[in-house]
Amino acid sequence: MINTFRKEEGNETEKRHSDLMTSIKAEIDVLEKAGIGQRNFSLTSYIDNWNREKPCYSMNKTGALQMLNKESAVVRYKTVQYIDKLEKILKQPRRLTPQEELRLHYQVIEEHAKEIESVREEVTEVREEFKDLKDNMPLFGEESDKLQAEVRKVGVATLGGYKSNAYNDNSLRGKVYKDIQNQLRREFGVERYKAIKRCQLDLAMKIVHNYKAPTVLVTEISNLNNQMRLA
Repeated sequence: MINTFRKEEGNETEKRHSDLMTSIKAEIDVLEKAGIGQRNFSLTSYIDNWNREKPCYSMNKTGALQMLNKESAVVRYKTVQYIDKLEKILKQPRRLTPQEELRLHYQVIEEHAKEIESVREEVTEVREEFKDLKDNMPLFGEESDKLQAEVRKVGVATLGGYKSNAYNDNSLRGKVYKDIQNQLRREFGVERYKAIKRCQLDLAMKIVHNYKAPTVLVTEISNLNNQMRLA
């Protein structure tokens, strides 16, 4: 707002403050008689150098422009100067309110959250692809050794133990191990049981663990082990 009494804000003119007050009052009267409401001038007061309260008007940019055609060139010049100064101030970046800062922080956090979620989804996708690739690979060496150990363990138990006649018969022992391996090949459709996929290891271990020798081998094992008892 522009105050009529302040020299630095547009009233350093050849016109007295009282005359300018009269002009503004006349402007307001004209508007009121014309039935035009006005909000460009507001009556207020100030304290002069002798500590006396004096009336003055505050006017906005529109009010100042209303008075330009009625006042001197100096008034117009200095008023426009002040208006330009105000407009420059208004164009300067203003400080955000706490609510605006909070809203801005929230927007930043939300954008970061979306970026993090996008990266997380990409990482999850890559992890799943890697897991599929890893699971579909042939058995690693240590996993193959684990399966072989289970084949030997089940083969020994099927033959009746390490000290049995059936176990110590190389031909019969070879038949049992070969039959277990053949079952694994049939189950997984591979030429060598080492070609079984990593994701199938648990199932392969279960098949070996539950192995049951065919009747022909069971008969051979039983007959050979019974010979030791009869002797």
